[in-house]
Amino acid sequence: MMDLDDRLDRVVENFVGAFNEMCRSKRKDFLVRQKMVNYESGSRLVSYRVTYKMKSTSREWRIFAATSGFWIFRSTFPLLRILKKEHSLSFSGLFTEDLKSISRSPEQLKEQLDHYLQICESLPRDAFINS
Repeated sequence: MMDLDDRLDRVVENFVGAFNEMCRSKRKDFLVRQKMVNYESGSRLVSYRVTYKMKSTSREWRIFAATSGFWIFRSTFPLLRILKKEHSLSFSGLFTEDLKSISRSPEQLKEQLDHYLQICESLPRDAFINS
């Protein structure tokens, strides 16, 4: 039988897989950023094809977009941070205004992450990729 932290890890891993699938199906699997150039041209738009990944520590989960490319030149863009407290979990990051702190329950975490997935899915494509 898995302990609580393992079950919470599994819920977050499943969310990242579902989030990547939603991004591929809705064509939201890239980001557009404005890059400042130090000479006369000013700035330019750069498009990055990304995959969302998870990094876990004993205190938090960080979900971020990582570019595909050589490992030396990869860029990362933060999306969501889930902070583990003694008896609760809190959310911060892009589009998290509607997410509230919850108890450390896999069922409640799954509900909140499903809600977050719906929020990101319902955003207009331009608002999501230019965030």
